[in-house]
Amino acid sequence: MRIYMVRHGETDCNVRGMFYGWHDCDINEKGIAQATSLHEYFKDVEYDKVICSDLLRAKHTAEIIVGDKECEFITNEKLRELSFGDWENTYPDDIHKQYGYDTKNWGKSIWDAGLIPNGESHAQFYDRIVAGFQEIVAENKGKTIMIVAHNGTLCALFAYLTGVGRLGYWNFFAHQGCYNSFLVSGERVLVEGINIPAK
Repeated sequence: MRIYMVRHGETDCNVRGMFYGWHDCDINEKGIAQATSLHEYFKDVEYDKVICSDLLRAKHTAEIIVGDKECEFITNEKLRELSFGDWENTYPDDIHKQYGYDTKNWGKSIWDAGLIPNGESHAQFYDRIVAGFQEIVAENKGKTIMIVAHNGTLCALFAYLTGVGRLGYWNFFAHQGCYNSFLVSGERVLVEGINIPAK
């Protein structure tokens, strides 16, 4: 099966540099333009189904990409970004002031449960994403699908599909306005491209 993956378009929270995992914001004007560029690329590409995170920014991006193309369209909450719990919709400086935690170095300890108050550890997040993806693959064998989600979600999937596992998560970044393509056949994965500009 071929799997296309797309990160949602830019949001104002991206521009402000906020932590906003499950905070449900929409894409901004630039995000709409990025999704429109992807629509232009994919309008002549055949795919059977779009599966997107149920958060608005991913759903809106997916709706623009699909346009009037006839295909199955479903949302899946397992594809959500990392839950930042009490850190949702806040700035890194505010987290440092309130919790005494320097988020610039959080990659060293974010795997620990309880680091983010009422949020997910990175290990919990990675396991959720992989389990959800395995379900998607099992249900869509032989199909071409598109997943529209978040940077964290896609980085977890890149780490999983390339075999580096969760500790290799920080080696990846999913750019907005680009697409990613993988061929999955049983245990074999072919990486066709990561962060391909939609041109």
